[in-house]
Amino acid sequence: MPVMDEFREERQALKNGTPKEKLSYFFYYYKWHTIVVIAVLALAVSMIYQMVTQKEDALYVALLNVVEAESAPEYRQKFAEYAGIDTDTYNIQFDTSMRIDLSDSSPDENTMASSQKLMVYIAAQEIDVLVGGESAINNYAYNDTFYDLREYLTEEQIARYESSFYYMDRAVARAREEAALTSEDFTDLPEYPSPKNPEAMEDPVPVGIYLDENADIRENYYFLDGEVILSVVINGTNTENASKYIDFVLQ
Repeated sequence: MPVMDEFREERQALKNGTPKEKLSYFFYYYKWHTIVVIAVLALAVSMIYQMVTQKEDALYVALLNVVEAESAPEYRQKFAEYAGIDTDTYNIQFDTSMRIDLSDSSPDENTMASSQKLMVYIAAQEIDVLVGGESAINNYAYNDTFYDLREYLTEEQIARYESSFYYMDRAVARAREEAALTSEDFTDLPEYPSPKNPEAMEDPVPVGIYLDENADIRENYYFLDGEVILSVVINGTNTENASKYIDFVLQ
């Protein structure tokens, strides 16, 4: 029997078939079409839902080499109340996922992956505040990552926090950049000077603030590094809330 005649007989039989028979026929011939359509619709609905419900970040703080305590959500909520941020509308991000150890000349996989993530997030203007130990902060401070706090903080804030400033030497940054252009293995780059001794620097720039050991943040986030520095990323988008966070963490 020709295929078209067989098809017409099946269609005619289905007119008088049971609902179960009609459903079986539909899925037999249109199963994959239906699956594809449902998948596309589900993806579209999911994307639309995320676009509609996704909240913007009011502040993004990246914390390096940190273990989060159970009390951390309460700490974030305290800051939200302090800064007047509506958490139903905005997110406050405290990212503790990155582990960076630059003490070894051969970084491990965690350091490599975290360094790449941090670089991408900074380039994408996602991060407002970076908190970490001296070795990590040195690395980013000497690559023009942070604000000169003299140009960022108010006079009142400078007077209040100046005794805890972390300094980088812009002259050393230039020398390291020039040496990197001719070095084959980066072993002959100038050493970082002491960040607490601006008097010994040629061109000192305050780009961070040391956090006191009694700072409330240390009760909610356990830092694996010794001394910890807070710096404001120069291309961050939430500068006002970053400034409020400095006052909050150092109050």
